[in-house]
Amino acid sequence: MRIMRNLLFLTVIFLAMLPVLKAQDQSQPPLQWGGFGVQGSASMGYRFTDVKGYEPMFQELYNLQSGPRLMNFSTFGHSDGTNPFADNFSLTMSGMGGDPYPGAQFDLSKTKVYDLRVNWRQSYFYWNQNDNVILPTSGVPGLTDNHNWANVRKIGSVDLTMHATNNLRFNFEYYRTTFSGATITTFSPDFLDSPGNWGGYARANAYPLYAPIFDNANRITGGMDYTWRAWNFHYNVGYQTFDDNMTLNAVAAGELSIAQTPGAPLTSASWSDYRRLTTPVSEFSYSGKPYSWLDARGSYLFYRYRGPATFDQSFSGVNPPNAYSVSENGRSTVTEPNNIVEQGFTFHVKPWWDIDLDYRYTRFTTNTEGLFTSLFNGTTPAAETASNEWKFGMHEGDLKMIFTPTNNLVISPGVTVFKSDVEVLEDGEADPARTLRNHAVSPILSAFYRPSKWFDVRGNIQTFNNGASYTALTPHTNTTGRVVANVHLGQKFTLSDEVYIVNQKLLAVDYHGKVQTNSTMLTYTVNPKYSVFAGFTYDNEFASGIISWQRGVPTPGTTDTLRDQALNRVWQAGFDAAPCKYFGIRFTGNFERTTGLGQESGINPVYGPLTWPLGTGSLYFNFPKAGTLSVDLQRTYYIQQIIPVNNFSANILMIRWTRDF
Repeated sequence: MRIMRNLLFLTVIFLAMLPVLKAQDQSQPPLQWGGFGVQGSASMGYRFTDVKGYEPMFQELYNLQSGPRLMNFSTFGHSDGTNPFADNFSLTMSGMGGDPYPGAQFDLSKTKVYDLRVNWRQSYFYWNQNDNVILPTSGVPGLTDNHNWANVRKIGSVDLTMHATNNLRFNFEYYRTTFSGATITTFSPDFLDSPGNWGGYARANAYPLYAPIFDNANRITGGMDYTWRAWNFHYNVGYQTFDDNMTLNAVAAGELSIAQTPGAPLTSASWSDYRRLTTPVSEFSYSGKPYSWLDARGSYLFYRYRGPATFDQSFSGVNPPNAYSVSENGRSTVTEPNNIVEQGFTFHVKPWWDIDLDYRYTRFTTNTEGLFTSLFNGTTPAAETASNEWKFGMHEGDLKMIFTPTNNLVISPGVTVFKSDVEVLEDGEADPARTLRNHAVSPILSAFYRPSKWFDVRGNIQTFNNGASYTALTPHTNTTGRVVANVHLGQKFTLSDEVYIVNQKLLAVDYHGKVQTNSTMLTYTVNPKYSVFAGFTYDNEFASGIISWQRGVPTPGTTDTLRDQALNRVWQAGFDAAPCKYFGIRFTGNFERTTGLGQESGINPVYGPLTWPLGTGSLYFNFPKAGTLSVDLQRTYYIQQIIPVNNFSANILMIRWTRDF
């Protein structure tokens, strides 16, 4: 019954578009509509999806569901001047009807009068690993991450530019983004001024909570662009808002923790927090050419975020053998002024030698004033007035030279230097643990060389040397290199190869991180009707270090070791054949194999080897003057070795009709 309704819906769409998609010889002039010459293309179809196994994993990786779809629609119109309101318009849409990333864009303009652009896009995000699996780490269920979500982000914008004169333009913009959906996260029961022995219980016991979320951001600005000789000036002024609202509640009454030995029931839990920030917007930028040998550019951005934040929490349960109840709340006001200044110059020293010199200063300050209270088992509440101030300032200087001794050779050495200051004040007193002054330097060398039309190579190497690490996750040194080479043997054969290497170190915690990737792609075009390709990618990722536990263990400072390695290999192949004028066939296939394990102090790994093949075959039939019928069949398997309950297989059949008009 559902399939019949979907087919009926698709038929109604098609019938509604018949006046536009009527059969037409493509050699004829464009369709005439309202004084516009109109051209375009539409692709509609129906997808059949059959999933066996753990469907949430399929939603996470594909989320291609059954039903009618408007795969693509695009139309463009141009007026020869007979329309008094507009000269050009365009409308493009894709993925409409339930696909994970739909989007639409509409443009309307009249030369030297106005330009209007409207954009909308939507993204769905899913994550739901199987938490009921019995893992090899302990032999008990419920020890995967217990973090699930089914959320959607929507982004829309309207931009209008009015041309007052050839040199003066006025701009208006409205931008809105929302993020909402259902989320499940974990909660560790802790609170302000908890007893000293509470840490072990809080660390050992976590509970899943249901947390629907909704946040939205709005931005409205107006501004102007002015061109005077070789100078361009731009200024925007406006207002921004951000609202974040989240509530959390226990998934079920009396739920047990997800500890290795489930116990310590949580009788009830309730949590809500809200935050609102507003700011004026002031954005100025310019670019110009004061001399023939000098280009100048610069900008100044100012924001001053301000708003309230509230937090209310209550929970009760059993910390064996004793029952407990806790309530906690907080009220605060946050102020965050931001200032960003940039200034840059380009010196044209010689026709083959340019020098870029840029400076950027960033100043962020966050000031929080609040009152936090907690009540434990009805005892006298703990109250704390918080006055926190974070001051962050960064000076960044960038020097880059570009040498072009020949048309086939470009060499660009450069260096970036940083000076950052982080100062944290707690009730007016500096906190030395979170206050740090740091210097860093990052040299870079990039080059491009094409000795002949058959061969070219480009690459870069960059090293970041950090004077001090602010967190245990900030490497002291980070070296990155990339080389890409292309070989063209005639018009038929192309070979591309890319090498990417990353090397990170932080000796204070014995952290070492490495990434080594090589990707090769071969393309061979037999003739305009037949082509094949094949490729192979090798990726080796490795990280190791020391974890230091500061709370919840018998001896503070207890350390564990972390080792994580993954070897990824991806094979690719495919072909495209058009044996006759009205028929063609395509095939693409990927086979991914990942090995390696993530381990912590000898504990059995939870994540490890997996196999993921994917193949897609397409047949298309071209009917003269009517359109193209395509049939796409996709087959995929997802196989995890350690947690096989996440495995799935899927068949995806797409039947679509494409028509140019």
